[in-house]
Amino acid sequence: MSGFASRLAEAIENLVRNGIIINPIEILIQLVATVVLIVLVKQFLWDKVTAFLDARQSVVDEDIASAQADKEKAQALREKAENEMQSIKEEAKAILDAAKEQAKNQRENTLAKTQEDVDAMRKQAENEITKDIENARKSLREEIISVAMVLSKKVVAKEIDEATYMALIDEAIEEVSHHE
Repeated sequence: MSGFASRLAEAIENLVRNGIIINPIEILIQLVATVVLIVLVKQFLWDKVTAFLDARQSVVDEDIASAQADKEKAQALREKAENEMQSIKEEAKAILDAAKEQAKNQRENTLAKTQEDVDAMRKQAENEITKDIENARKSLREEIISVAMVLSKKVVAKEIDEATYMALIDEAIEEVSHHE
């Protein structure tokens, strides 16, 4: 056992052996001293102590109120930030959706334009081919007429009538038309 524990055990043993002796004078002196101490504290220190405790209590209350206000303010700021973040996310999604839609529309427009260009080129090629065919027919007719003229000169030299002449021209044109 330690020194303190052994001394305490010894003091308890002495009390048990000797009995507890109550001295009324000591009790009275203790009571008077306590009352005097209470009166002195009440007279000189009580107002200062209570004022200090009240001031301390109001500082603590202010700190608690300030902390509560700061907590509410922080909560409001957090909610505002979350709302703004959600708004930004929605705006970004809307921008992406719009960009996708715009890209889709642009692609469709480009395909439509390309198809129109191809159709225009095809039509132009067909027109050119038709024009070339017409030019070739025209050129061929001119040649036929030229051949017919030569033929007519020969026929005139042989004295064919006009009906035979026209029949020969028609026959020459028919033959040329079938060869195209």
